[in-house]
Amino acid sequence: MTKQILVVMSSESQLPMQEGKTHATGFYLNEFGVPAHKLVQEGYALTIATPRGNRPPLDAGSDTKDLFKNEEEYEQIKAFVNETLSGKIEKLADVTGNLDQFDAVFLPGGHAPMIELMRDADLGTVLRHFHEKAQPTALICHAPVALLAAQQDAPAYQKALQEGQTPTASGFIYSGYKATVFSTPEEKDAEQGFEAPMQYYPEDALTAAGMTMDNGAKWTSNVVRDRELITGQNPMSDDEFVTVLLGALNEKASA
Repeated sequence: MTKQILVVMSSESQLPMQEGKTHATGFYLNEFGVPAHKLVQEGYALTIATPRGNRPPLDAGSDTKDLFKNEEEYEQIKAFVNETLSGKIEKLADVTGNLDQFDAVFLPGGHAPMIELMRDADLGTVLRHFHEKAQPTALICHAPVALLAAQQDAPAYQKALQEGQTPTASGFIYSGYKATVFSTPEEKDAEQGFEAPMQYYPEDALTAAGMTMDNGAKWTSNVVRDRELITGQNPMSDDEFVTVLLGALNEKASA
């Protein structure tokens, strides 16, 4: 074990919506910060990469103590995130040639992974590597939609979704896997505050590709593990999510 985690985050901050509108987004503070902080406490070093090598944008709506146990945790995690993201951010393409150094890959949520990560060829390379090595692949909230990068023509799949079609995935390595993702009922709640309706829902996108969605009740913690894949449903899943991830890492270390 090298005690290194690859964290892949979106470069983008504007999610396309229906009616030609966009929704300002980014990563969710607690969905990155809580798991990342715990991983660092457990001795793991983080390498953060985005497609453009830029600092990942924060979803301003997630910058609230309401998503944390208390104000003290909020302040602690926010300071940790600011310090962590002030360091070096790698360009995703630059890390794909040396993936053996990492013990796991982690993708935080927020709507941002729905913008470019789910069609990103370099992310497809990353996901296939960890899949073939059976190494922990952990994604929370909206991030599981980025698993769709690991198919033969992810851009065409995303385009079909955006056009209201039900696409067919080809060569999708997670077909037949169980997972959870920000659920359609949760998305319909969130959508009430958006500028326009969503183009599609993550749950539908993953189901159409051949995954089995195992979503729990709205706004309650739910984590699903199937082989190397660990998925968390929503912001409330942050603690349980990193606990399951650390358990999987410990299993690999023991083996």
